[in-house]
Amino acid sequence: MKYLALLALTCLLGACDTSTSRPLTHAEVLTLPPQAGSFTPPPARLDTPLPATGWAPVTLPHALSRDVAPLESGPSVSTTWYRFSLGDAAQQAPAPQFLYLPRWQTVGQVALYGDGTLLWRSQGDPVWNGFNRPLWVPLDPLGGGPRPATLLLRLDSASGFGGGITRAWVGSEDELIWSYRARTVLQNLLPPAIATVYLVLALFGLTLWRPGRGEWQAPLFLIAALLYLVRVLHFTGPLDTRLISSEWFGWLTVNSVGWLVVVSLIFNFWLCRRRYHLLERLMLLGMLCATLATLPGLASSTTTAALANLSYGLVLLMTAIAVPLLLWTAVRTRDWLALALACLNIAGVPLAVHDILLMNYQLSLERLYLHIYSEGAFFLLLWYILNRRFQEGFRAMEQGQLLLARTLAAREAELAESYRQLREVEHREVLTGERQRLMRDMHDGLGASLTGALRMIEHGQCSNDHLGEVLRECIEALKLTIDSLEPVDADLGLLLGTLRFRMQPRLEAAGLTLRWHIDPLPPLAWLTPGSALHVLRIVQEAITNIIKHAQADTLWLCASADADSVQLEISDNGIGLPATPLPAGRGQTNMRHRAAALGAQAVWRPRPEGGTQFTLTLPRDNASHSVAQVPA
Repeated sequence: MKYLALLALTCLLGACDTSTSRPLTHAEVLTLPPQAGSFTPPPARLDTPLPATGWAPVTLPHALSRDVAPLESGPSVSTTWYRFSLGDAAQQAPAPQFLYLPRWQTVGQVALYGDGTLLWRSQGDPVWNGFNRPLWVPLDPLGGGPRPATLLLRLDSASGFGGGITRAWVGSEDELIWSYRARTVLQNLLPPAIATVYLVLALFGLTLWRPGRGEWQAPLFLIAALLYLVRVLHFTGPLDTRLISSEWFGWLTVNSVGWLVVVSLIFNFWLCRRRYHLLERLMLLGMLCATLATLPGLASSTTTAALANLSYGLVLLMTAIAVPLLLWTAVRTRDWLALALACLNIAGVPLAVHDILLMNYQLSLERLYLHIYSEGAFFLLLWYILNRRFQEGFRAMEQGQLLLARTLAAREAELAESYRQLREVEHREVLTGERQRLMRDMHDGLGASLTGALRMIEHGQCSNDHLGEVLRECIEALKLTIDSLEPVDADLGLLLGTLRFRMQPRLEAAGLTLRWHIDPLPPLAWLTPGSALHVLRIVQEAITNIIKHAQADTLWLCASADADSVQLEISDNGIGLPATPLPAGRGQTNMRHRAAALGAQAVWRPRPEGGTQFTLTLPRDNASHSVAQVPA
């Protein structure tokens, strides 16, 4: 498939170079003796005529022999002249005429003269001079006048590097422009465009890469893309030395192809899941030596160009050793992607040989350099491998998320079931606790009162009035117990209102007038049925004491709140507290115990206007106290 694509590319190029204009297939060549020194700019006008003898007819394309041995004797420049004679048809054509030269190649510079006048000259660095760019020169003078009858192409070359040109074409713009543009796209625009696309893909792949997982496809892909981009610059010239020096540019472009091959082979080994550490280290060491040998400061750009063949030969040697081993490993592991990459590496060998022969003028200069195009298949396969790994990672992540969601749903269901069972257990425990509290309260309070009354009746010690009083107290105690079970939503005012409703008949029977004043009270979160019963018992006991002992006719019940507590005051206008304190009775003792169980304070003090004032200070937050059991 790779060779078919390159064959199609070559056929397309041949079709583009076919036009109705007349090709210049013959020329005369004159090679002057080498001159010591460096390159000098070509003059704008050939004032000194060239020698009339020494010209030899040649058939285009034509190449000069390459021999870099003279580099040892010092730098020198060889000048070769190609002479073309334009026929009458080209000189007399009505449309403007152009010269189209698909390629010229040398380590040096080129200039084109028309009847001795400079028409065009190469730009940039002499070593990296844009040898792969098609030449397009208008032949009609800008100031008017006749077209030149003779064209002279001056080829200045570093001695020993040779040079050459392809066939030239002379014709109108309509006849030649499509051939020129096709060559420009294929030789200069398409390779950097491919390199840019792969670099963008590599950068995108790097954004998806996560280090620390032992996978290095994305970094290797990025390194290979950067090396490929640098290598492509070798064919796009000319080099502008204001951006980078000739020595560093040559060092980068010549060594990039070797490192690109090494990265490809190491990636291939990694893909086979088999590492040959000794071979990998030898390849890395060989490329490191070649890179250091051509390092700027140790070698000039001309020397780097001369040593390029040695570097390329080293790359071919590494490939020849590594690829058979890769093939054997890929077949053995039955990894078809690794096998495909190994086959691509094998296919790259004849293409690399083709380019080396073309570089050394062993093939026609009208051919394309093919190895830079063949790397596209390598990058496509590399991108497919990288994309497949990412897709596998995404699928694994999605499956992991799905499994996590299922596990989480199962755990939530288990937690909900556990919570339901816990609530049932807590509900049963609360019911059991309330049941036990009610039974204990009724047993210790109502039961004890009824038992005492029963014994007094059995022994004939109880009058009817006393028995009625005992029964009324038992009924009130029963009502209070029932009232404590009513939901009051932490509202102390509602609880006190219920108590007022229960106690009002008894107060009226005792001749007491109730003065009621309740301020807005905050909700008391701790006001559970057990706590509510304690509050009701305390207030009931305080009111009962006033009825029995105070000899009062008015009773005040007030409630207010501040930032920390709620104050409940019960006062009367009776005889007040005795001058000599008496031992606390059972009622007061129970009131103090109940207040302590609520985390509250119970205080008795004389009322200034006469009588007694009882104050119960309840905390707004009673979370730190538990409801204790007190005797009835």
